[in-house]
Amino acid sequence: MNAHYNKPPLLRIDKVTDLGSIFRINTQRAEREQGEAALQEIRYAAAALLMVCANSDFEEHPEELRAIKRALEQSFGLDDADVQELLAAVEEQDGVRRLQEFTRLVNEHFGDADKKLLIENLWAVAFADGRLDRYEEQYISRVAFMINLDAGVVEACRAVAAEACE
Repeated sequence: MNAHYNKPPLLRIDKVTDLGSIFRINTQRAEREQGEAALQEIRYAAAALLMVCANSDFEEHPEELRAIKRALEQSFGLDDADVQELLAAVEEQDGVRRLQEFTRLVNEHFGDADKKLLIENLWAVAFADGRLDRYEEQYISRVAFMINLDAGVVEACRAVAAEACE
């Protein structure tokens, strides 16, 4: 596969346990609609959202990074080298600060089920270090609001992720 993520082609850049059952994105739809460029944008946006979640407590936890890598590998079928390249691109461009752009991509390309699974995955990253920080919780709530998920859905996602991380 070895896709290059130095600069996502269409993005203007202005953060457990088995996550396979938690976070499956309908990448086939994106490939059909807009091809590989759209898929790279979606991968980049998902990686950035996951990285922001992991970093929102202002601490680095290896468990959270492992959860992110696992989610990206399982969700997009990426190998370790591709995941490393993708995460390096996110860090290099400091793209994690552009929440509005990434949630716009989610709204354009994800259905309701995919959005729900994204929020479950964000909760799984937040729980991965064994504690939930208030900043992580606030960030996830903000993302959920920006992708039009109501509080009841967010709480259900939280429960699913918490159970998976036990």
